[in-house]
Formats: sequence, structure tokens, C-alpha cells
Amino acid sequence: MTHNYFNYFTEIEEHFVRKRARNLLISPLDWCLIELWKENGIPLHVVLRGIDRSFESAQKRRRSSPKTLFYCHPAVIEAFEEYQEAVLGESTIDVGSGESDLSKESVLRFIAGLQKELKLRDGEEFVRAVSRLSALSSEVSMRADLDVRGVDASLAEISSMLTEALRGDLDDDVWKAILAECREELKIYKKHLSPAMFEKLRQKHLERSLREYFNLPELNLLHCE
Repeated sequence: MTHNYFNYFTEIEEHFVRKRARNLLISPLDWCLIELWKENGIPLHVVLRGIDRSFESAQKRRRSSPKTLFYCHPAVIEAFEEYQEAVLGESTIDVGSGESDLSKESVLRFIAGLQKELKLRDGEEFVRAVSRLSALSSEVSMRADLDVRGVDASLAEISSMLTEALRGDLDDDVWKAILAECREELKIYKKHLSPAMFEKLRQKHLERSLREYFNLPELNLLHCE
């Protein structure tokens, strides 16, 4: 099943919102969960199947519809396990195409915009981030094709480097408050995720919280127009 690289995120969000019958965007934590599904190789159509099952189950039991994607996670994992059994023996599982409607020019403009924004910030970590963005821009310019996955992975690495460096500048009380808020929001997830997946979700959520605290731009191509 072939999909635009970024459709994985938007299709899941739009499908869940339609099922909820409310024009509400999913939460930042749910967004992190979608990233984990993609990283774990769960195909888009399998995720959508799991979401459908969650709503069907709630309806049969006369319970309220799932309010967050978290409540769909068990059904998504169940659907994925069935899918893995069905395709057992195939060499690869396709979660979505690396193709994108983005052009090289739009990606270069996006990277240039990030460089311009980060140059306004003081600190060695921002100098390093701008330098890495410059190197990434040169790489994109020199390549004959546009490696969307590669560019997005590089941006994610720069974002992680930046938030980790800024974390060291945080006041201890502020960091404790961020950790406490994260711990409270993730409480219901801990019982239903594997330890490895929970830790990845925790790290993603902490990084997102730090980006929001320092008012950093989103370093991923989902925000490239």
C-alpha cells in the first residue's frame, strides 16, 4: 500500500477526528504515539483498521467513543500482529512511501527559514544547529534527487541535539516541573505500552515539551510548504 510520506500522520489524524465526529485536533502526546507506530513499522492501513475496531468495540459495549488515540493502541497492536502473521515470509513491511509532493526548492526555503530564525538566538548550541542546517542545505542542493526521509531524519537529529543542549541551561525547579507534568500526562500510557515503547514515548514527549518551553521552531518537513 503506497502513500505519500507525510500522509501517515495526516491520514491517521483526519481518520480519528472523523470517527470522533468532532472537529478537534489530536493531542501532542497522540502525535508522539503516531511517530512510534511509524517507527515500529505499522502500516497506515493497519493503524486505521485498529482505530475502526476501537470505535466499533466502544459502540457494541455502549461506551463513550475513544477520546484519544491512546485508547486505540491495543487494537492497533492487535491488528498489526494479525497483519504480521498474514505477511509472514515477506521480506519487508511497507509503512508508507518515501515519496513526497515537496520540491527541492521548497525544502531549501524551509531550511533557510530555520537558519534565519535560529541565527536570532544566542548560544553555542544555536551556532551548531545553524552550521548543521547549512551543511544539510548544501547536501540537498548537490543531490540529484530529494531524499525526504533522509532530510527529515537529519532535522530530527538537529532538533534532539538542540533540546538536549538547552536542557542543561534549565533551572532545576523548571526541569522538575516539566518532568512532573510529563509523568502525570503519561501515567495512563505506562500500563498499556511495552517498557521500550513507553520510554520512547516519554523521550519524545519530553523533547516536545522542551521545544515548547524554549519556543523553538518545529524541525521537520511536516511544516514545510
